[in-house]
Parts: sequence; C-alpha cells; structure tokens
Amino acid sequence: MRVVVTGGTGKAGQWVVRSLAGAGHDVVNLDVVDRPELDLPAEFCRVDLTDAGKVYDALFQFRPEGICHLAANPAPSGQAQVDVFTNNTLSAYHLMQAAGDAGVRRFVYASSEMATGLLTEGTVPDRIPFDESERRPSPNAYALSKYLSEVIADSLAVRYPDTAWVGLRINNVIPPDTYDRFAAEWEDPSISRGNFWSYIDARDVGTAYLAALEGTTSGHEVCLIAAADTRAKRGLRELMAEHYDGYDRFADDYEDPRSAFDCSRMRELFGWKPSHSWRD
Repeated sequence: MRVVVTGGTGKAGQWVVRSLAGAGHDVVNLDVVDRPELDLPAEFCRVDLTDAGKVYDALFQFRPEGICHLAANPAPSGQAQVDVFTNNTLSAYHLMQAAGDAGVRRFVYASSEMATGLLTEGTVPDRIPFDESERRPSPNAYALSKYLSEVIADSLAVRYPDTAWVGLRINNVIPPDTYDRFAAEWEDPSISRGNFWSYIDARDVGTAYLAALEGTTSGHEVCLIAAADTRAKRGLRELMAEHYDGYDRFADDYEDPRSAFDCSRMRELFGWKPSHSWRD
C-alpha cells in the first residue's frame, strides 16, 4: 500500500521507513528536514504539520492508504514548554483530521512511554510489569502532548469509524550503533532510573509500526512497545528497591532481566514482539 510516514528522517522514523519499504510498501516521507545521506527508500516531501493547509495538500496529493505518524518536537525539556505542547498537539490533530477526511484506512501514531505519567519524578507503578491501564497525571508538556494525541484519536475514531487508529507508547529509542552509551549507566544507574531502566531498539520501532499498519484492528487501540529486557546489568528488583524507597511490588512470575513494561497487548493484537537486545 502507499504509506505516508511523518518524521521519517528522524532517529526512529528512518527505521520505520526502511521496515515498510522492505515489506513492499510505497513510502512517502513527510518531514521538515531532508537527509539525502541516509539514502532512505522513500519519496521526500517537506511539510510543516502545524500548518493544516499544507497537511491537507500533502495527503490529497499522495492519497495514502496508511499513515505512520512520528514527527514531533521530541524534547521533554530544554526549551519552552509551550513550543513542545503546541507543535505536538497541533500536528497530531491536523494529520488525524486530514487522514479521516482523506479516507485513510489505518493510522499508526507515536504516543510515548511518557503518556503513562509514570516517568514523573517519584511516581511508580502499582506493580511491575505494568500495562496500558497505568495512567497518572504528568506536569511535563511533552508527556501531556503525547497523552492528548491518544485523546484526539479516541474522539476522531468516533468521527471517522472507517479508519483504524493505533497509538504506540514508544519507549526510549536507542539506535543500534549507540549501545555504548549504556556503559556510563552501568556505573551510575541513577542516569536511567526515570523509565525504570527500559528502552527499545530503533529497529524494533520499525517492525512495530509495520505490524500495526498491516493489522486488522478497528476503532482505537493503544499499546506499549519496549525491549523485552532492561538496559541494566543489575536486576530490576534490586534497582527499584535501591532507587525507589524499597519498592517491591512485582508480579509473582516476574524474572530479571524482564522489562518493567508489559507489551503483551501488542503481541496479542498484532503478533509483534521485540527482536533486539543490547545483550546480543
């Protein structure tokens, strides 16, 4: 099918483009930055998704059957919160409404692990592993913008019932050539305590999008996606107790080094599971 990928030049987006093209899909990359050196197997079109007119122009020009939305301001901190929030919520709404009006069959979008609200300092899940039902308020503008993309999709699934919507709560994305960064975290585990020492290989983001795009769900589904294991050398039980005031609320069948994020819903709906680990 013809598929529009937004943010296909980005850290995760380029692997989504490669995964889709490798499966035989005709891919168009909508982004504000072109990087010819990546040699991506996609047609490039420069589009600012905060401009509704340009979004409509692009979708009705290319007439995709599917959309994989990743484009966003990715910085949870370090800049004006209003910029992050406005960019991400406007982009999501413009693209989702235009997709519905254009009759797009499947729309897969990037939510975030931060949409759970659990990455707020000091907030812990009721138990580990946790699933999509865990949701806490977050004061972070990026986390709020990603959660609101799920709220928008809930609403537009009512307006456009012929479009299937899938939100992926993507974990911290690690490109395959950057695993060496984990060494500093092994020396100081507090560096990666914020998301309970979890991650996802960028290549697995690509296969997750492919699985959701080719799936047969209807309505709106939201799924966590993460690597099967933690990024730590030490056990998660030990690390949680050490860094979160003796935390010990683990499921009876939990075994290290399993991730704190339960991605079984993604497996049940789309047959997807992560394939890559730093331990390999």
